Amino acid sequence: MKNNLARLALLSALTLSALHAQVESPSAAQKPAIVGIAHVAMRVADLRASRAFYEKLGFAQPFEITKDGKVTEAFIKLNDRQYLELYPADTGQTAAFLHVCFEAVNLPGLYPIYTANGIVAPPVRKAGAGNMLLAWKGPEGQTEEITEYLPGSKHSNDFGQHLGTDRIATHLAAAVVPMKDPAVTAEYFIQKMNFVDGGIREGARVTSPAGEKDSSFAFLPEASPEKLVLVFTGVRENETLRKLKERGLTAVVQQHRVLVRDPDGNLIVFTLR
Repeated sequence: MKNNLARLALLSALTLSALHAQVESPSAAQKPAIVGIAHVAMRVADLRASRAFYEKLGFAQPFEITKDGKVTEAFIKLNDRQYLELYPADTGQTAAFLHVCFEAVNLPGLYPIYTANGIVAPPVRKAGAGNMLLAWKGPEGQTEEITEYLPGSKHSNDFGQHLGTDRIATHLAAAVVPMKDPAVTAEYFIQKMNFVDGGIREGARVTSPAGEKDSSFAFLPEASPEKLVLVFTGVRENETLRKLKERGLTAVVQQHRVLVRDPDGNLIVFTLR
């Protein structure tokens, strides 16, 4: 009887250890931190048209998720650590911004910090693509997400691949979205997620992860005509304008920034800084 109990106890311990290992971060010894934008998710009216547009910008689709033979999510790769996630609109739905997901190191270590700050979120879990994910609802009911790439995930298995030399830009520096109350949303990120206050720039309230100068999440007033603005950096004006026109895209220059719109009207900005 004692031997049976001992075996059961050992089996339980091994099972728990295996389950923990499935979601344990490979960077668990590192200081918990957000290190940039992992992806921006949006619902698109015409998946084929959106994919074709981003292909013209030089961005490939390395994988997708399907259900019953239908694509439910397409992953557009910007670089090894940044993606756009395109969700086809169902009947009656309109194109819309969905959420920004940030990348973290030691995501399990970040969870208790955020919990102590007053964020109410389910525990860290392993998501469908094979990475760790923390997801919850923000102050206006919008989805907030943080991920950590795990070995063996769809993203990690694609490291070094689908990085075309014809990409117009290689770094997504900021996402800008309209909110009912930009100030309240910004304070939420600053107080509860330890983001840094970047002040107001061109009418948008800017926040950034601590220590990350090249990753920002900014909020426009709800009355803004823009649904979503994606800002890519590290490109030169004349060269970018020439490439876009060669690829049949209509672009304009404003204040040394090259502007183009995707099929759903989202504004894509290319700038040196």
